[in-house]
Amino acid sequence: MQRMMLLMLFLGLGLLTGCSQGNDPVTVEARELSTDEVSAYFARQGLELHSVEVRPENVFQRELNGRKPLVFLLDEQELVIYQFATAGEREAGWADFEQHTATADLVPYKAYQEQSLLVFYIHDEGVVGQELYRRVEKVIPGLLELKESGA
Repeated sequence: MQRMMLLMLFLGLGLLTGCSQGNDPVTVEARELSTDEVSAYFARQGLELHSVEVRPENVFQRELNGRKPLVFLLDEQELVIYQFATAGEREAGWADFEQHTATADLVPYKAYQEQSLLVFYIHDEGVVGQELYRRVEKVIPGLLELKESGA
């Protein structure tokens, strides 16, 4: 009888520990791409980026939800890339941006949000600016893959 009780106790503890381990979320810090990696990836797609210094006084370049952006020029148009650890953090970054710019009269821009990336493309409203944005849009999914692959 005691053996049976001990066996049931061990099985119960084993089930509890096994179940609790399976429910714990694994937190993995997402890898951030470097300026050079982003530039090289865009270059392979036929888009030449030039890295520029971050200007925190610029509403598109300030820290959002604790993340600082990478800032580039693409054919004299600004491309600002924020890399967050998760989509939830990216959404919080977007909310932060909206809160700080709610009453601002902003220059023309497009925002692209996918998974953990928030990208601002500050452009002229002409045909060239629109075409470049379409090309940038096509590159971003591959940039996400690069970020996730660690390669």
